[in-house]
Amino acid sequence: MKFSGSVKIWIALLFSVMFTLTATAKSEQARMMVHLLDYIAVDYSMAVQNGQIISQAEFQEMNEFAATIIELGEKTPPSIQSDLILLQRLVQDKASIDKVSSVSNNIKQEIISYYKLEIAPKRWPSLASGQKLFALHCQSCHGAQGKGDGPLSQGLEPAPTNFHDPEKANGLSPFQAYNTIRLGVENTGMRAFNELNDDEVWDLAFYVMSLPHQGKDVDPALVKNNIKGELNLEMLASLNNKELADKLELDPAYPSIIPSLRLYPSELAEESEGDYLDKAKRLIRSSAAAYSYGRHEEARTLALTAYLEGVEPVEVQLRANDASFVARLEGQLAEMRSAIEGKEAVETIKTLADNNIKLLTEAQVILSERSFSGWIAFLLSSSIILREGLEAFLVIITILGIIRALKLKNAASWVHAGWVTAIFSGFLLWLIADRFFTFSGAQREIMEGAIALFAVGVLLYVGFWMHSKSEAGKWQAYVKNKIQGLAKKENMLGLALLSFLVVFREAFESVLFLSALSLEIGESHQMAFGGGIIFAFLALFVISVLLLKYSRKLPITKLFRYSSMIISFLAVVLVGKGIHAIQEAGTISISTMPVNLRLDWIGLYPTWETFLAQMAILILIVFLWNIGNKSQAKATATAHQSH
Repeated sequence: MKFSGSVKIWIALLFSVMFTLTATAKSEQARMMVHLLDYIAVDYSMAVQNGQIISQAEFQEMNEFAATIIELGEKTPPSIQSDLILLQRLVQDKASIDKVSSVSNNIKQEIISYYKLEIAPKRWPSLASGQKLFALHCQSCHGAQGKGDGPLSQGLEPAPTNFHDPEKANGLSPFQAYNTIRLGVENTGMRAFNELNDDEVWDLAFYVMSLPHQGKDVDPALVKNNIKGELNLEMLASLNNKELADKLELDPAYPSIIPSLRLYPSELAEESEGDYLDKAKRLIRSSAAAYSYGRHEEARTLALTAYLEGVEPVEVQLRANDASFVARLEGQLAEMRSAIEGKEAVETIKTLADNNIKLLTEAQVILSERSFSGWIAFLLSSSIILREGLEAFLVIITILGIIRALKLKNAASWVHAGWVTAIFSGFLLWLIADRFFTFSGAQREIMEGAIALFAVGVLLYVGFWMHSKSEAGKWQAYVKNKIQGLAKKENMLGLALLSFLVVFREAFESVLFLSALSLEIGESHQMAFGGGIIFAFLALFVISVLLLKYSRKLPITKLFRYSSMIISFLAVVLVGKGIHAIQEAGTISISTMPVNLRLDWIGLYPTWETFLAQMAILILIVFLWNIGNKSQAKATATAHQSH
């Protein structure tokens, strides 16, 4: 069965969507496992005490949850599955609460690590927003103060949670509250609040944890003077009060410290947490420590997170000050991840960690010495748009030039519709970025990489098609026999989709960089920042007009040949960028090359995976071109024989 080009594109897009949905389903499944494990760890004491069942209903529920987790964990590694079976046996045997809680929490950490679940929000939650959401969605059951005495609480079994109960107040973390709000609790009055976005759920979760402390007399200054170690958002989100007190080595003589942390989380952590690069250094140290204890997968995850959540948010600012330094820093971070994957000696990992920390300290110096001015803000924002826009519009202009040669005016309008829609979509992403655009670093890199690799397939198809039409005689036959077919609606949709994908990938990446840059430059230079974006779009328009005007002078056959060369070159660039982005997300391993070959503008990076992928695409292009040349030679010979 033969498919048209546009149908193939839609099929590929469908598979891409299916892959994304499958990954999302796995994440939700893993989150449900964590959710149930938390319930067992916290509520088991309500079912069993001293080896005796004190509530048959609760005991039955514990057994049901343990069995459900085993079903959900069928695709997990054997080590996790065996631990799940152990947990089920402990519940059935009415083991001690300490043993059941310990095993439950250990399995939870294994699942979080295996599925790379996010255990903290991307921004500091707003307790004010959480208070409004609680009044709207939760107060009717849990009561105005969260004591489980709302007007709708009567008759509910089990009763709504009383967040002031000491066991609940100290045994729950915002992460557990997040999972409960997001997923609900089956066979209870607690439904899943799917209508809330991630930020709103985290706002609500943090507010719930503050309820037992409302109205208490707290002293934030006391917290700063009596905590040991560094305080950060991930700790406050993932740890309950007991765990937080142990982690920070809090003095029991100051009971107001925990209330202060729950009532003023962002204010108190801001000074302790430091900047993004401080976070990167902490994670690098933790990675080296985990590796020294033989926890290789944990070490790899920590090293990866150091880049995604510590370096990438300030990459734009670093690159603007010293692009070569950024390349060196990323190369060193990748070398450490590669060494961890290769299970090299502990001393090697420690040495690499020390080198990375030195570079991160140097990066802090570079950023501390910079001073943003309106002019720099203008240049940075305009350079981002120009860099991303030129790459996209080079392809669009090529397509428009061919369509103009074919004299297909309707087709041109479809192409214009595609790229205009992509820009409009990018603009909408920009408007809603702060509220809804909450991808983690890894998810963001995977999406960028997937779009890039999908575009490679489309570009190869288009490039080979152009090359096959570049021979004059064959081109004339094509125009004569296929011009009506090109005007069919499905082919027009294919052109529109191609132009949309090419531009949307760059728009997506631009929104990421511009969002980070906008936060960094502050309010004082927002006008210059916006002016740079407008200037860049005007410059792109002028460049596009000049290119279109120049392309009119090219003969059709040369236009096709040159266009196929340009598109083939872009395919090589994009496959390198795509593989590199997925590597940065940790999905593909990193094997560093002995020579530090790195040229961002052509997608060349010092890893064997990106280099071999580009070589493979280059070989494929040569192979396809040879097929096209042989086909042209055969057609020419046949034409000569007929004469």
